[in-house]
Amino acid sequence: MAKKISTVTELFHRFHTCELQVRQGKIAACLITFKDVIERMPAIAMTGKEKKELHEGIETFLNNLAAHKKFQEIFGEFSFGDTDLDTNLEFIKSMIIAQEQEIVQKVEKDEEAAEAQRLEFVKAEEKKKEEINSQIQKAIALIDEEDMAQALEVIQENEEIKNGIVHYYNLLGIRNREAKKYDEAIKNYSKALLISPDDENLFYNTARAYFEQGKLNKAEAFLENALKLNPEFGEAEEFFQYLQKAARAVAGNDDVSGAEEKPGRIFLKLVLIKGIVADAFNVICKRRIHKKKGK
Repeated sequence: MAKKISTVTELFHRFHTCELQVRQGKIAACLITFKDVIERMPAIAMTGKEKKELHEGIETFLNNLAAHKKFQEIFGEFSFGDTDLDTNLEFIKSMIIAQEQEIVQKVEKDEEAAEAQRLEFVKAEEKKKEEINSQIQKAIALIDEEDMAQALEVIQENEEIKNGIVHYYNLLGIRNREAKKYDEAIKNYSKALLISPDDENLFYNTARAYFEQGKLNKAEAFLENALKLNPEFGEAEEFFQYLQKAARAVAGNDDVSGAEEKPGRIFLKLVLIKGIVADAFNVICKRRIHKKKGK
C-alpha cells in the first residue's frame, strides 16, 4: 500500500508517477494512483504557483489518459472536453470508484503478467548462459587437443566465449605458477594468448612465470610485448625498469657496459642475484591491481 500523501512534494511525486504509468501503459495502476492524488489534493496546502502548475499538468494528463487505448477498454471512448477541472476530477473519481474492483483485478493481472515475463527473461538468460558455457568447454577441449581450427569454428567471434576461454586458461596459469609448475603455467598462458593475442595482462603474467623459472631474458621479452600493447601499463613498466636497473648494476660490477650488451645477455647475469630481484618484484606485485592479476 502506498504511503499517505501529506506534503505538496509527495503530491507532485505521486502525480508524476501517474504520468509515468500512462507512458508505460500501466493504466489500471495509474487510475488507482490518480484516485489517491484526487482525494488528497484538497487537504494539501499549496501556493498559487504550485496549484496552477499541478492543474495544468492534470489537464494534459487527463487528455493523454482518455486517448489511451487501454483506458478506453475500461471506460469506452470519450473526451473530458472544456469542462472545468474540478468537475472532470469528480467525474473520473466516480468512474474509478464505480469500477475499482475491476481495476484492482486488472492491476493484479498486469503484475502477474509482468512477473511471468520477468521469469521468462531469466529462464532465457540462463539457457543462453548454459549454451555459452557448453561452447566454452567444447572450445577448450579442442584447444587442448591442438585443434585450433575447430576451436575457432566454435568461437566464431563470440566475445563471451572468447572471454570465458581466456579466463579459464589465465586462472589455470596462475594456479600452476603458484604451485611452481612453471612450464604448465606458461603453456596455459600461451593458450590464452592464442585466443586473445592483444591482452597485455596475459603477457605480464607469462613474464612472471618465466621470471620465477629463472628465464629472465624470456621475462624481459614478454614484458616488452605487454608494454607495446599498453605503454601505460605501470606495473609492467616498473618491473621492467627495475630489472634493467639491476642488470646495469651487475654489468657494472663485472666491468661490462650494459649499453654495449643485448638485454637478454644482461638478464642472464641476473640469475646470480635472482633472490634480490625477486624480493623487489614481489613488492611490485603486491601493489599491482588489475583485472587479471597474478597472485
